[in-house]
Amino acid sequence: MVLGSSGHAREVLAIAASCAGVAVVGCVGPANDADAARLPVPWLGEDGWLETAPADLDYVIGIGHGPTRARLDRLTGRRAARLVDPHATVGPRVVIGPGTVLWPGSVLTADITAGRHVHIGTNVSVGHDTRLDDCATLLPGCTVAGSCRIGRAATICAGATVIDGVSVGAGAVLGAGAVAIRDVPAGAVAVGVPARPLAATGGGSCHE
Repeated sequence: MVLGSSGHAREVLAIAASCAGVAVVGCVGPANDADAARLPVPWLGEDGWLETAPADLDYVIGIGHGPTRARLDRLTGRRAARLVDPHATVGPRVVIGPGTVLWPGSVLTADITAGRHVHIGTNVSVGHDTRLDDCATLLPGCTVAGSCRIGRAATICAGATVIDGVSVGAGAVLGAGAVAIRDVPAGAVAVGVPARPLAATGGGSCHE
């Protein structure tokens, strides 16, 4: 099952449909007739549906906001599945944690660790010896170079770049098209070329 019913969830469903041996029974999340009508699978019910769902039913989270994924992961108490699109490239000694989703065109080169519920978007590049902590979000077209650290529930927005050896702290947001040439503090929003922190945030996202 997929937790979520928005456009991000539909993208996750498309990846699941392309993965051999994966069958999705439906989506779980807040009632929204407009979103539910666009789902290619049944809408199963709101979050309370999980209380009576079969115990052996795996899940992934189809929500783009990393802190929300972290909260749901704590609440489910279930086994999370991994989804790797067949058009993603996964190099040697890459560890992919439970619940992590790789979109088509994403490239993880070598010796990379991705924690739980990491979302790695379309045409994202991640270089060697990088660590992606739980619930990090890498949006389409961003580049994370070698030996980087992307903190828990941090967001790297579309087209942004993190150069070699730079860390982005927990809950931080690197804005679209920004280039991080030095570490981004936890909870900061950094924008521009080179990226500079603007303000503290509670872990916002530039994706739904």
